[in-house]
Parts: sequence; structure tokens; C-alpha cells
Amino acid sequence: MKRILIILLLVSCRSVAFGQLVNNPAIAIKPIATLSITSVVTNEASTTVNIRIVNSKGLPPFTLRTRDLIIRPVSDPNTKKLLRSEKAPFAPEKHVFSTPSEVFEFTLVFEPLPKGTKYFDLMENMPKREFYVQGIILDPKLNEIITRAFDLFSKADGNGALNAFIEFANADLYFEYGVAYFNIIYLLALGNRIPEAKEWYEKFRDRYFFDKKLLENELAKYGILQKLK
Repeated sequence: MKRILIILLLVSCRSVAFGQLVNNPAIAIKPIATLSITSVVTNEASTTVNIRIVNSKGLPPFTLRTRDLIIRPVSDPNTKKLLRSEKAPFAPEKHVFSTPSEVFEFTLVFEPLPKGTKYFDLMENMPKREFYVQGIILDPKLNEIITRAFDLFSKADGNGALNAFIEFANADLYFEYGVAYFNIIYLLALGNRIPEAKEWYEKFRDRYFFDKKLLENELAKYGILQKLK
């Protein structure tokens, strides 16, 4: 269960000149389990995303198949183009991992996001996407809540984590990724609180989530979905 549950990371946020620096922002969906964003710097001129990948067993060589990468506020059709990059391996280049726990980092610099953007997506501008980092949270309050939720979960405080996930779910009704709902349902089912889990599952079904099918598959995989119908 750890792969699904522990997908959001510790965040710290502070202001920089004419913008904002967010360290280790939370992420909803990513293509590689060991991929993280170490920082996002937003200002009037650009949005800089620093990415880290840590080698794990069986991790294949990493490459970006296109320079046509974009970012956008979640659900916003207005995309921002890639301006430049540092150490990013665009095809036919690739980074081959050679040592255990090897760290590979690269930087992508995009056109500026609109002021006040709370969360955004980074992806290939292609019909079939192989590289995507979605639901990147910039909002300090949302990051604080979700970080607290996973910290409590890691300390085996199920009730505290549950309350924090519920707080996150209620804090922003426009975040189109269902990670909080998934964990609420999971924790309620784990505690055999099936009627409450069913209520949250209905809320989950009634809302649009980009990753709804993925999360439903995970609920089924761990035998939870069957208890909710």
C-alpha cells in the first residue's frame, strides 16, 4: 500500500524576489516512483522546476522524447511552453543509471504561470503522454495539510491522518486529483468503518477526478472496492 499512500512529499514555502519558492511540493501523479520535484520557483519571467530521480532496482535509462513540454494550472487550457533546460536528456540522449541509489537531477524552465496558481501540471504536449508530473501543489496551506496527513500516517496515527485527509478534501473543491479521497476511504475501510467509507466513496464517484479510474483500480486491488458496493 505504501506506493499509493506515500505519494505526497514534505513542503516548505517562502517568498523570493517577485515570486515564490516552494521546496519539495506535493505531487498527485508521476510516472516514476522515485521521481520528486525538489523545488519550484515562480516569478514574473518564468517558472523553474527542478526534478530529481533516484535510481532503484530495474530503473531503465531515462529520456525525454520531446522538447514540446508544457505546464498549466490544473484544468486550465492555457498552457505555458518550455523556454530552456539544464541537464535534461532529450532523445536521442538518455541518462543511464549505473550505481544503486544514484541521484540524477535536471531543470526545466517554462513561461510564467499566472500569479496565484495553486497547483499545476507538467506534461508532454502529445496525445499519448509518457512523461507527466501532475497535481503539483504550490499552495502553502494545502501542502501543510497533506504533509501533516502523511506524517501522521507514517507514525501509525490513523485517526489523525484520517482527519487531516478529510481537512484536505474539504479545503479545496477544485483540486482534480483524488488522493485525499482515496486515503480517506482506505483508512475508513481499514478501521472497518464501512458505512462511512461508502459515504466517501459516493462523494468520490460524484466528483470529477483525473485519476479516478487509477484509484478505483487500486481500491479493487486491495479488496476495498468490493466492500463498498
